[in-house]
Amino acid sequence: MAKKQKSFADKASGRGTDADVVMVKYVKSVKSEKTGFWRFNEQMVKLRDGEDLNAALKRLDEANNLVDIDLSAFEATTNTDDTSSANTEESKETIVVSDLEGEEE
Repeated sequence: MAKKQKSFADKASGRGTDADVVMVKYVKSVKSEKTGFWRFNEQMVKLRDGEDLNAALKRLDEANNLVDIDLSAFEATTNTDDTSSANTEESKETIVVSDLEGEEE
């Protein structure tokens, strides 16, 4: 069975899996902390299947919040593991020093 191929017209139109997607330009105004003037941040937002703009912005905000998750609790456990391995190395060095002192007598 042969694979169905797209015609050149289908490829040129660009209507693939994103046929129901609408792109919207979102402009957000933010007051600059340094200068006190207004700055404008532009962003292209993809609306899926008739999605509301507010829902799309909420989805993007949730994705940005996932980046800001505090992982310090996980770093604390890895730092404890690192210090325990360092303590093991120090105890090995102490044993070597005590062996050398015993041989000198």
